[in-house]
Amino acid sequence: MNDFFRRQVLLCFASAFILLQAEALSVTDSKQRTSLPLPQQQISRRNALVTAVGSSSVAFSLLISPALPAPAYAQDNALASPLPLTVVPKTQSVLVLGANGGTGRECVIQALQANRPCIATTRSGTFFANDDGSTATSSSSSPSITASPLLQTAACDVRSMDMLRKVISDYKPGAVIFAASASSKKDLNAKDIDCDGVINAAKVCLELGVPRYVVVSSGTVTRPDSFVYQLLNTVGSGIMEAKIAGEDAVRELYKEPSVLQKGLGYTIIRPGGLTDGEPVEASLLELNQGDTKSGRLSRASVAELCIKCLDSVHAWDTTFECYEKDTAKPIESIGLSNILKLRNPTKAQSGFERQGDTWESLLQGLERDSGHATNV
Repeated sequence: MNDFFRRQVLLCFASAFILLQAEALSVTDSKQRTSLPLPQQQISRRNALVTAVGSSSVAFSLLISPALPAPAYAQDNALASPLPLTVVPKTQSVLVLGANGGTGRECVIQALQANRPCIATTRSGTFFANDDGSTATSSSSSPSITASPLLQTAACDVRSMDMLRKVISDYKPGAVIFAASASSKKDLNAKDIDCDGVINAAKVCLELGVPRYVVVSSGTVTRPDSFVYQLLNTVGSGIMEAKIAGEDAVRELYKEPSVLQKGLGYTIIRPGGLTDGEPVEASLLELNQGDTKSGRLSRASVAELCIKCLDSVHAWDTTFECYEKDTAKPIESIGLSNILKLRNPTKAQSGFERQGDTWESLLQGLERDSGHATNV
């Protein structure tokens, strides 16, 4: 089957399934918990895409080529001895880019619940507001979170180096979390946000000496052979291509010896299928490296992991996937598993899985990305 025909079939099936699943979700969403701040009546394109992935994966199984070997970012470390890596003190603030998005909002909430000062940045400068200006609510906190003395808000568009430079220079955060994405924004281009925006923020963090840069990316981002990648990339107008290009650039920028010597580091987190709900304990999660497995987890769990990474040297200069361990499946079958909400984890092992009863033990043993400091 040639590439043109395959693309047309993908587009037709994706469009049909997204419309059907979005309609179904609009009914079920209204029945879900409304105690925390995510808008319950609004169905994002991201949610529809995730649902469509599982629903249509069987129909497209014959279109997917055999699995390619997963890239090994965590091999062949260039440095023979570890550098004195550090954590981000709790007294230093966390600046969240894309704070009005589902995951970004949860990052703000988790930072505040960890008693970390937080700067919530949005394009408009208004936090917890919908497009019509009404107050939004979240799935893991009450609207009173906006009254926290630890919270500040600011305007920042990741497409603008000048705005990034100003807000980071003004607040001097100990960490910057990139949670912005074009996935649910019709007026944004994937390359501008998920690639160029990620790179812009990395460059400014390095320029201004921000100790830690955390990027929320996506599982399957290195697997163009997989159905999930193909569907998301097609419907998202190249969003997966943009995400991996942004990741690669960050790893390369932070590989410079001068950056390592300054004690500046990054963490790239690749969550599985995102859900609403409360964060789970560390003991219920699994981390993996190599993009061979995925699953699902709540946005709040991803956000808590972003914050916990700041407390650990083990997350320094690493790239890893995350999901609830009892949802773990090979990339080739993750779509159907997620839509059916299966909880029978695969027995297949990559050799890079990490589990632990505490956040520190969960993160311990992660392999550093190629060319970066070896494990501590």
